[in-house]
Amino acid sequence: MRISCIQTNPQNNKIENVDHILKLISKAAQEGAEVVVLPEMFTYMGNESLRKNTKCKIGEGVFLELQTAARELKINIVGGSHSEAIEKNSEKVFNTCVTFNKIGEIISTYRKLHLFNLKDKNGEPLYCESNSYEFGDLPQSYSLNSSEGNWNALNIICYDLRFPEIVRKNITQNSIAHDILFVPAAFKWQTGKDHWEILLRARAIENQCYVVACNQTGSYYNDQNRNYGNSMIIDPWGKIVARLGEECGILSADIHKHMLNEARLRLPALADRKIF
Repeated sequence: MRISCIQTNPQNNKIENVDHILKLISKAAQEGAEVVVLPEMFTYMGNESLRKNTKCKIGEGVFLELQTAARELKINIVGGSHSEAIEKNSEKVFNTCVTFNKIGEIISTYRKLHLFNLKDKNGEPLYCESNSYEFGDLPQSYSLNSSEGNWNALNIICYDLRFPEIVRKNITQNSIAHDILFVPAAFKWQTGKDHWEILLRARAIENQCYVVACNQTGSYYNDQNRNYGNSMIIDPWGKIVARLGEECGILSADIHKHMLNEARLRLPALADRKIF
C-alpha cells in the first residue's frame, strides 16, 4: 500500500492553505497513493485567537472539503487536524483529526488528548495549548481498507507522541495490535532536532507497527515560530524507509503486511508482554 505525507508550511491565509493542500492531495492520488496524511493544523498557522476563528463543525467547512476530496479521488485521507467547534457554549475548540475512507465515509474522529505546554528555564509558561483548546479522549483504532487488505490503524496528534501509554492502552482495550500509527504534527524545531526521530522510532519498535508521521515545516507567524519538518515513514523494525528534510513536499513509500508479520514473528514482544 502506498502512503503519502504532505509536508507544508501553512501561513495565516486559510483559503490559500486549504487550496494548496487539496492540489497536493490530488497529485498524490495521481501518483498512486492509497492513503494521504496531512499535518496538524494544516489550515492556518498564525495568531492563536485568529486560528480559533477558523473553527467549524465536522461535516462543514474544511472537514467537508476533505470528505469530498476523498470521495472524488477515491483515496483515504488522514486529515491532519483542524479546529473543531464545540457544541456547548465554549470559547475553546477541539484539535481534531478526522479520517475519511475512499468513498468519503468518516472512519475515525480523534480529538487531541495531550495538549502542549512549554516553559522557560525558570519554569515560567511560554505556551499553553489548553488555554485555547479543550482536552479530547483516548484514540480508538479503526480499519483502513487498501488493495492489500485491511489495516488496523490508530491516530495520535503531535504532543501525544511523548506518551507511549496512549497507544498501549488502546492495544490492551481491544486485544489487537496496530498495524499503522499515524502522527499528524506541528512539532517545533527546538525540540524536534533532538527528540522527533527518537520518539517516532521508539513508537514503531515498541508497538511493532508502521509509524507514519506528517509534520509541518518552516517558520510562521512573523517568523516567531518554526516547525521541524522531517516527516517520515518508519517500518516495524524501527528502520526509516522514507524521510523529508525541512523542505515542503510529498513524501511517499510503499508499506507491506509481510514486514509486520516478519517483525512480530522474529521478536514476539507484543505476545510476550505482561499486563500489570
